[in-house]
Amino acid sequence: MLKTMLVIGALAVSAPVGEVFGDVRVGEDYVKEAAVELKCGDEVVKGKTDASGSYRLTAKASGKCTIGVTHDGQTPTVEVVLFDKAARYRLVLEKKGETWTLRRV
Repeated sequence: MLKTMLVIGALAVSAPVGEVFGDVRVGEDYVKEAAVELKCGDEVVKGKTDASGSYRLTAKASGKCTIGVTHDGQTPTVEVVLFDKAARYRLVLEKKGETWTLRRV
């Protein structure tokens, strides 16, 4: 029993983890206290930008994922890739007509 628990614990420690961090802007202004959501397959990680528009999210998966930022009642998304090392994504919200879009810088 103890041996099984040690193996499970070792697997949990070595499980892949992907982390993204960065900031969100509209033009030159940082977006403060905005909801940020990272989706990797079935996993959803929710967070918020801080007072300086920065965010940091960690998922159990790696590979292709999407980040969504809620702003003015809309949640545009952009595709990102998570690696075993933290990846920085600076994000910019742009308004096209009545619709907000999100892009990486």
